[in-house]
Amino acid sequence: MTVVVWALAGLLVLCALAWYLSATAQRIDRLHRRVETSRAALDAELTRRASAALEYATSGDLDPASSLLLADAATRSLDAPRTPAALRDANDADDAARWRVESDLTRALTAALPPQDGPGLARVLDAARRVELARRFHNDAVVQTRRLRAKRIVRWAHLAGRARVPETADFDDGSDV
Repeated sequence: MTVVVWALAGLLVLCALAWYLSATAQRIDRLHRRVETSRAALDAELTRRASAALEYATSGDLDPASSLLLADAATRSLDAPRTPAALRDANDADDAARWRVESDLTRALTAALPPQDGPGLARVLDAARRVELARRFHNDAVVQTRRLRAKRIVRWAHLAGRARVPETADFDDGSDV
C-alpha cells in the first residue's frame, strides 16, 4: 500500500513540475512575442520620426546648414534595414549600428530645431515623443523577458529554446528635444 502511495505522490509531483515548466515556457514565448511586437512598433516610430525630420529639413524653414545636417541624418535613419526578417535576424552589432544612427538623428534634431514653434516642427516633436514612449515599452518588455530567462530552472530546462536573448534599445531617444 505504501508503494502505491509513494508512486502516486511521485506522479503528482512530476505532473506539477511538468505543468510549471509548460506554463513557464508559454510565458517566455509570450514575452518574446511582446519583445518582437514592441521592436516593430519602435521601428515604426523611428521611421515616422525620420520621415518627419526629412520633411521638415526640406520644408525651407531651416537654414541651409541645419537643413543639410538634418536631411543627412534622417536619410541614414531611413536607409537602415526595416523588414521584419532584418529585425528578427539582426545581431548585436547590427543593433549597435542602428542605435548609433538613431542617436545621430536625435543629435541632429537637437542641433537643428529652432526654439519657436511651427506646423512642421510640431510633427517632428510629436514623433520624437512617440519614439521615447516606444523605446520605453520595448525596453520594459526586454527587461521582463531577461529577468524570466535568468531564472535557474529556465536555464537548466532550456525553456527559452534557441531564441536570442533580447537586448534593450540603447540610444538617445530625444527626451530632451
